Amino acid sequence: MLRKSFRTALVVLLAGALLVVLAVVLIGPSSISLQEEVLHEERSQDSGMTYVYGGEHYSSDLRLLRVVRPTGVAHELRLGPHVTDYYYPVLLELGAGREPRVRDVGWLPDRVVVRFESGESLEVPADNFRSVR
Repeated sequence: MLRKSFRTALVVLLAGALLVVLAVVLIGPSSISLQEEVLHEERSQDSGMTYVYGGEHYSSDLRLLRVVRPTGVAHELRLGPHVTDYYYPVLLELGAGREPRVRDVGWLPDRVVVRFESGESLEVPADNFRSVR
C-alpha cells in the first residue's frame, strides 16, 4: 500500500515537473531577461512636463533598454512614473536590426514622441503610461 502511494506521488511530481519545463521552454524564453542595458534615460519633469493621475501631478520616466533573452536581443522602451518598478512596455522593431538611438523626446500633455537617429519616430499616448501603478 505504501509503495503504491509513493509511486502515485512520484508520478504526480514528475508530471508537474514536466509541465513546468514545457511552460519554460514554450512560453518563458521570450519573457525571461538575462541582461538589461540602459541605452537612454530621461524624465518628463526635466522638460517641465508632469502628468495628472488621480488628482496628483507625476513625472514620467522613459528608458530605452537593450534586453538579452534566451531567444535573442530585443530593444524595449519603458514608460511610467517609476520605470524601474512599474512601466508601460513598448517593444521596438526599427530598421534592419540596428540598435536604436534616441535623437530627442517630446513630452506633450497627451503623449510622448520619441524620435530616433534613424529618422523613425514613435508616439505613445499618455493614457498608456500615466496610470501604470
